[in-house]
Order: sequence, then structure tokens, then C-alpha cells
Amino acid sequence: MVREAVSTTRLNRRDLLRAAGIGAAGMAIAPWWSGATAIAQAATPVSPLSDLAWYDLANSLQGRLLRPGDPMYPAATMINATRYAGTRPVGIAVCVSPQDAAACVRWARKTGVPFAVRSGGHSYAGFSTSDGLVIDVKGMRAVSVDPATGTATVAGGASNADVAEALTPYGVYFPGGRCPSVGVSGLTLGGGWGFSCRHLGMTCDNLLSTEMVTAEGEIVTASERENPDLFWAIRGAGGGNYGVHTSFTYKVVAAGDVTVFALSWSGGDTAALVDAIGRAQVSAPRELGLRVAVRSLSRMPLTRPAPLHVDVIGLYWGAPAEAEALLAPIERVQAPDARAVQGMAFPAARDFLAAETPTGTYGIKTGFVSGLLSAEGIVTMLEWIERMPGFPSRAQESTAGLYCWGGRVNDLAPDANAFVHRNADFLFKCEALWEPEDDPDLIVANLDWLEEYQAAMQPYLSGGAYQNFTDRSQDDWQHAYYGGNFPRLVEIKRAWDPDNLFRFGQSIPVEA
Repeated sequence: MVREAVSTTRLNRRDLLRAAGIGAAGMAIAPWWSGATAIAQAATPVSPLSDLAWYDLANSLQGRLLRPGDPMYPAATMINATRYAGTRPVGIAVCVSPQDAAACVRWARKTGVPFAVRSGGHSYAGFSTSDGLVIDVKGMRAVSVDPATGTATVAGGASNADVAEALTPYGVYFPGGRCPSVGVSGLTLGGGWGFSCRHLGMTCDNLLSTEMVTAEGEIVTASERENPDLFWAIRGAGGGNYGVHTSFTYKVVAAGDVTVFALSWSGGDTAALVDAIGRAQVSAPRELGLRVAVRSLSRMPLTRPAPLHVDVIGLYWGAPAEAEALLAPIERVQAPDARAVQGMAFPAARDFLAAETPTGTYGIKTGFVSGLLSAEGIVTMLEWIERMPGFPSRAQESTAGLYCWGGRVNDLAPDANAFVHRNADFLFKCEALWEPEDDPDLIVANLDWLEEYQAAMQPYLSGGAYQNFTDRSQDDWQHAYYGGNFPRLVEIKRAWDPDNLFRFGQSIPVEA
């Protein structure tokens, strides 16, 4: 484990950052902050491959192969989690068709070059880049709607924004994510949370079929009727594990007028507020979905007592008056400092709720809550927020966050598809964000704090971690992400990718 590797090397905090390629300014240029991990990766470079072999790949593509020296190469290497931006691909294949993706897979199998699959590039753990080949499907972004069948077909590189633009003229929606730039592919394959999940289910639950390139370089369809075992696996465990996904077909629903809301508080009885918000969500009809975030307002070099800021944002599939009634018990605990409750057409509501994922340097841990977070759990959460070693120059977005779960998400059994997290009412998330100019000692202290914070919360969580918020330091990630579904996922992996061609730091293996 990372902790064992760190303790074995006996490096101090500054040495750890330097060993991992984080310089005095805190700029991450290597995959992880563990010196042992970084050194091990540096000792196994990709074997050189002739330019002729790369030319053969380029010549087989309808799209374009970007290599170092190409004017567009630097921009194409950028990923969301810049902690891992030190990984520099030897080639980036910009695929514009399923045939391009198939050509890349066959070429990688033939040459033995390692590769990663990229859609939006938002892997929190940096798994969407490689020091070999990157198979980038963002060149495929078409979205089509079939009103007669109530379906939408989305190309593998389309983002949430692409889908929103295409679906708006038809007045329909499927439960996508709130972050416009995130790829729908990664969102779907890891589950797919959104404010509508209690009402409509996870994104993966609304998937009808997917077209994908297998480890043999073949283009196949996976659905309930075609290759059902593969279809079971990719709904919750598909990101980079079983193939390159080139399109998805979803069922869509009519999306008319809805209500959005945003309330915030600074100071006061934070524990009582968090409890009231949780109770309001758990007892609410499925049409209500919210996210609550708690953070300190302190900007001191070291954390000092300061008012905690609480904000709630959410969506209600109904009228404003009904939403007001559902929010009233929260406001009786403490009047908000700012509030907005407004009815509007769904596209406007989607824009109101939009927010981007963290970009740059960050660490994130997750877990699940069944029922209400207990009083002891709330107190522990707030105490650990106040224990943060210090806030870097970057404002923290949600030092603690609770995301709505339950409702239709929990209607399915944990083994109905690969997405196993069916018994929770909330997703818990804690994070630390920083900038390159921050003190390296403070960065590592915050990363240590994040691990300890997550460990302290375990007695109040129901176990597991959200696979779409990938975390390289996650203990026993196989079962944290996939629970009792992991053995079956291994069997399906062995059937479809026996040579383990699709592999990365937390990929499904061919042997349990």
C-alpha cells in the first residue's frame, strides 16, 4: 500500500514531494506523491518503438496521430488531474470513427505498446493518460435523438455539454452529470451521479446499448440481448476495463418545467443544519435531489476556528411551492444568509446547476452513508474540517460534501448490474485542493490529513467508494468500488480480455 511504501522509504515530507516530481512550487509532474511509487514507475520506461511503427499507426487512421513536436501535441496531453500531467504519451490518436479506435487496439496488441483510453480526460487518478499511446475518442461527438423510440444515441467522445445542446430542442433528458466538460462515456461507465438520480436512476441504469471495440480489435454491441454479460459489466465497471466505447444509446424522458434551489449559511449551528438537510432529503419524494457542502471560511496559514460555510443546491421535478414546503424544515433550524428557489424550464435549470469538476491539483476521498449520517458522524466530520493543517491559496470547494442517493438508485439489486452501491442514501466526499505556488510541506500535510479524515469517518459510513471519483490511495479498491460484484467482473474480464490488454493502476484483472 502507499502508506507502507512511504514509511519504508523514510523520506520526509519535502523529500516525498521532490521524489514524486513536485518542485518547490508544488507543481505535480509525476503520477503520485509516494516517492517509492514514483521511483518504481521511473524504472520501467516504455521500450522505444521505431518511427516506422508509429507511421504505420498514423497511416491507418482517418483521424490524426499527434506526437511530440506536433503543434497540437502539448494541448492534447492536458488532463484534468494535473498531479499526473508528468506522464507524456509517445503518441495520441485522435479517433474520428469506431474503425480508428479498432485500428489503435489492434496496433497496440501487435506492438505491445501500453495505452490508455480517453474521452473527457477527467479521471481523478490520472488513468486517462499513458506513457505509450492514448486512444482519444473526443473526435467522435455526434448526438442524435429518435423521438419515435424515446432514445438518444451519443458518440463516445461527447461531453455533457454536447448532449445538453442536442437534447434541448426535443425537450427530453436522461440523467447525465452536472459538469459540462465531463465525457458522457466515463460518467456512464462508472455509474453516473446527477441531481436526477433519485428520480430517474443512475446514468448507467438508463443505458440501452453500447458499441465498443474489444481487446481483439472487433467492434461489437453490448445490450440486454447482445453480449449481455459484457453489458452487465460495463454498467458500473466499464471505464477502460473491457474496451473502447464508441457510442451509447439511452432511453430519454420528457423534461418540462422544474424547480431549482440554492441556500447558504455562514456560522450558526452547523451540526443542526447538516442534520436537518439530511432529514429533509431522506424523507423527501424522489423528485427532490440535492447536494450539501461544508467548508471552512478560514484562509489562515494554519487552520484556526472560523465560521463554517454550508450551502445546499438542488433540483425538484415539480412546482416551486412544493419545493418551498420541502425546504421549510431546514430553514426553521436556521434562516439562510442567501436563498433562491425558482421554477424554470429544464434547460435553464440544468445551466443553473452546472459546475465543473476540480481542475488542477487535488485529492478526493469518498464513501457512502446508509440512512442519516449520525450525530456522532456529523460532529466527527466538522471536527476534522477544523483540523485541516492549513488552507492553501486555492479555496476549498467542499471540505465535506453529501450527494443525494437513494430513491430509484436503490430500486435495483446490488448485482443487477456492475454498479453495486445500491443501499446508500448519500455519497460522502472530502477533498483538499492546492496550487503550484503552495508550500510543499503544507500540501503533504493536507494529503495526510485527508487520509486520516477519511479513516476517522469510517465508523459512520457504510463502506465502499465511488469508482467515478477514482483514488490511487484507496485501500482494497477492488471491493470498495465493486463489492460482491468483483469476482464476476474478473470472470467477464477473463472471457473478453484474457491477455489483460486493457490495464491500468486499478483495472479489473484477469485473476482475482
